[in-house]
Amino acid sequence: MLESENRKRLLPAEEILATIGIKEGDTLIDFGCGIGYFSIPAAKLVGEQGKVIAIDISDEMISELEKRSEGFRNLDIVKSDDISGFKGDIILLVTVLHEVDNAKKFIERCFDALNPQGRIIIIDWQKKETTMGPPISHRISKDEVIAMAHSKCIEHNIDDTFYFLEFRKITI
Repeated sequence: MLESENRKRLLPAEEILATIGIKEGDTLIDFGCGIGYFSIPAAKLVGEQGKVIAIDISDEMISELEKRSEGFRNLDIVKSDDISGFKGDIILLVTVLHEVDNAKKFIERCFDALNPQGRIIIIDWQKKETTMGPPISHRISKDEVIAMAHSKCIEHNIDDTFYFLEFRKITI
């Protein structure tokens, strides 16, 4: 299911990463990386001077990603449920935010983990009935996420099953 044709159609990894504008030398944190659906293509984009930090809590997902990522020296795989202690230019949260215990506090920790001028990318389920995904009661609406982030938001187009938001860390 994590690499189904339906997922590839709804969440085309290469297209999304191109929209984000990942470039060589970037450090991307893929929190809730799963099997590396975004981590592996991102590792190709950041190049040898960049790094992808792939974080997941699931032993099964980490094990599968380790198998899939052999040969990528710029991909660090970490088993954790915490983003504290990491620093990145881009933090990617794809269908993850609705899973964390305290989304507002988690977003604050993500901003702390950003380098100056860094960006948080959030792609998650719309808070409406869809043919797949978690129950509506578990979902966080786009407007709720924007309010929690307390930052200017850029909204990108994506399938109407998800929202795709970008927040930039503003340093004063």
